[in-house]
Amino acid sequence: MNASSKNIVVLGAAGRTGLLIVQEALRAGHRVTAAVRTPETFPATRAEGLRVVRADVRDSGSLDDAIRGQDAVVSAVGPSGRKALGLYSDGARATVTAMAGAGVTRYLGITSVGVRHDDPHFSWWYRRLVRPLGRDLYADMSLMEELVRATDLDWTFVRPTYLRDRPATGAYRVTDNSCPERGWRITRGDVAGFVVAEVGRSRWSRRAPSLAE
Repeated sequence: MNASSKNIVVLGAAGRTGLLIVQEALRAGHRVTAAVRTPETFPATRAEGLRVVRADVRDSGSLDDAIRGQDAVVSAVGPSGRKALGLYSDGARATVTAMAGAGVTRYLGITSVGVRHDDPHFSWWYRRLVRPLGRDLYADMSLMEELVRATDLDWTFVRPTYLRDRPATGAYRVTDNSCPERGWRITRGDVAGFVVAEVGRSRWSRRAPSLAE
């Protein structure tokens, strides 16, 4: 570990993006707590600097141990299908409650560029075809953002475009609260890299960086 290493808890650490964030944070020398529903099935449980805990993101009580003593909370939660079922908003309520109790203030949440329905840089096919399919997800993500914005937390909402299951390329653009022009995709590896870098530098405090190649 180095002098700049931080204590980070990743909610939704077993997901495709969450796991990459855990791995990237460990490579960067941070101490990582992976909050998951089933610790027994989480990979790399013996990695140096990694602690795996059982937690339900909808239950603030179960998050207390995971969040206590952390420098930053990263939310990479997400449902398995196209229906949010209140996961984002319920998780936000529980998380901000647990953070308040633990005195932790830095929060990074992954949502989507689809949260902003009037983004002028959406392509016609995204606006007419993709966004309607994800309407329920985007609505709950939007509520999640509203709940966190209403607090005194030092928040950042990372809004990727279409997520591809590919390694980081390093070739992507970032704009505030608007999809990068003509951008429509990004790798999960790049999202993970951006999140971990932001934990250390806090350049996007109280903003919503949107990511696309």
